[in-house]
Amino acid sequence: MDETLLSIGELAAASGLSPKALRLYADSGLLVPRRVDPFTGYRSYGADQIERARLIAALRGLGMGLARIGVLCDLDGDAAAAELRSWWRQEEADSLSRAASVRSLAHDLGERPTENIMTAPTTTPLTASALHQGLVRGSQQDAAAVRALPGGRTLLAVADGFGSAGDLAPQILAAFATALEGALGESPGAAQLTALEIAWTAAEALVPADGDAGSTLSAALIDGDRLHIAHLGDARVVLVRGEQVDVVTQDHTRLRSLVEAGRLSPEEVASHPDRAVLNRALAAGAPTAPDLLVRRLAPGDLVLVTTDGLHAVVDPSTLADALMDGAEDPSALAESLVHLALAAGGPDNIGLALARV
Repeated sequence: MDETLLSIGELAAASGLSPKALRLYADSGLLVPRRVDPFTGYRSYGADQIERARLIAALRGLGMGLARIGVLCDLDGDAAAAELRSWWRQEEADSLSRAASVRSLAHDLGERPTENIMTAPTTTPLTASALHQGLVRGSQQDAAAVRALPGGRTLLAVADGFGSAGDLAPQILAAFATALEGALGESPGAAQLTALEIAWTAAEALVPADGDAGSTLSAALIDGDRLHIAHLGDARVVLVRGEQVDVVTQDHTRLRSLVEAGRLSPEEVASHPDRAVLNRALAAGAPTAPDLLVRRLAPGDLVLVTTDGLHAVVDPSTLADALMDGAEDPSALAESLVHLALAAGGPDNIGLALARV
């Protein structure tokens, strides 16, 4: 056994876990420090515990509970692999059971009577968009768009390319917006979600058949007092009403889904090696169907659609304050949001579109 001792900070750096996560695993008995100073409370770990820490992180990243991880970590070789496979078989069975229940409930919800509402806009939203390469990236792979559509509707959309994507994001965004305009123009009374689905197929048609190139896409269609959303990836649609900031979309990363399900804590995700890995996107081999969402709008609401070059870089409370106190002029607000991302280091491309209803 390697008797070299590491501080909690050194173990965090070596394992890719945060000190908060390591404390959680210590308190649960999964990763007990070799020594705790009785006066300072400082924890010291053995260098040989790095591998165990990484294994715990990997298993938590799959969604395994702490108790089951404790069992698996104490098994050797084939026994540990068999334990993992057994756990996954039950996960698959649980997923199939939930899928059947979802289909049944979705059918029942679809039979509910439609509310007779007026969605005709009374005023045209004030809009703005912004793009910036950031301070680190060597090229711009984000795209943002604001477009007036038939029937007094307004589209806000962003796309974020990744891998060897080149100009894939702008192409996808342009194809989607053009197809949406056509779908709404052909039938002014067309259902908005249906039109979004039709337009989405135009974006999917541009997905490379193989390779690492891909893109996210998030679109918000403002139609009177309704906001219709098509979303895939880790860009975000945010709705601000007074002092309430609502992140409408969910990031399509494996770890984010586990947090939403209560199976992983935000502290564990904070510095997890896989925290930014997408599990849904417009990319070869990935699920490409979008989330389709609807929200009510009220006069004065602010709608923001942004890539992770803003929301993943700027402190959430700082971003919320900027949105709640945002200037009435959307162009000024868009510029100030870009400055916030740059002040935080600007490590990624920035793309955003916003509207004041």
